[in-house]
Amino acid sequence: MVKLCTHRVEGFGPHSKISSPIPTSCFVDTILIPLPVWVALFLLPILLALSIHHRKQNFNPSTAYLRAKPRRNCAFSTVSIIYYILIVCNFLMQVLEIVRLELIHFGIGLQPFVFVGLILGAWLHWSEGARGRIRGWQTINAVVWIGGVVMCAVQVVGLSKEGINGRKGSKYPISDQVTDIAVMAGLYAVIAMLELLLGFWRASRRARENTPKSEMSPFMGTWESVGKYPTTV
Repeated sequence: MVKLCTHRVEGFGPHSKISSPIPTSCFVDTILIPLPVWVALFLLPILLALSIHHRKQNFNPSTAYLRAKPRRNCAFSTVSIIYYILIVCNFLMQVLEIVRLELIHFGIGLQPFVFVGLILGAWLHWSEGARGRIRGWQTINAVVWIGGVVMCAVQVVGLSKEGINGRKGSKYPISDQVTDIAVMAGLYAVIAMLELLLGFWRASRRARENTPKSEMSPFMGTWESVGKYPTTV
């Protein structure tokens, strides 16, 4: 753990004399920061296994072809683009923090593991849970985004307790790091809200489009209204 966190005020350990009750900065960067990603990766195979079991139990070949992908309008696409842009911004902010920590030879803990969570969340959203194969994939994204907010808040509180004017005159003062992390926390929060908004939006549109308004006659090969009686000859 020493190599992961060099030149820190305190060593690795859950108890800090400076930032209590927040653990040491090394513990935060090594254990807490990647924790939401570990939880997400733990949930992924579980949800995948449950989804496979659910499909086997409920699969109906006669209705499988009726499942349709909801159409996307301009507003939905615009919000989705903003969603991905914010993920990229958070990715770049994390790169900035890691680079600046390296400039002062502070060690970066396991902060690069955050990139796994950002990529996983973006992929699950883009693929809609690998095109519906992972039921409840939104739970994984919620863990990543909300967990990111919580861990950034923990970092900000811990660093503030160390002294907001700490490392003054260095290439990465604590005040700058607190600002960077606060920006990341805000990005995580907005991403989480957009995830929720797009999820409700997608679900409502799918519900409207799947409302049985018509059915195809297997004999005529044409679309007929539901409940419409055949014309008498």
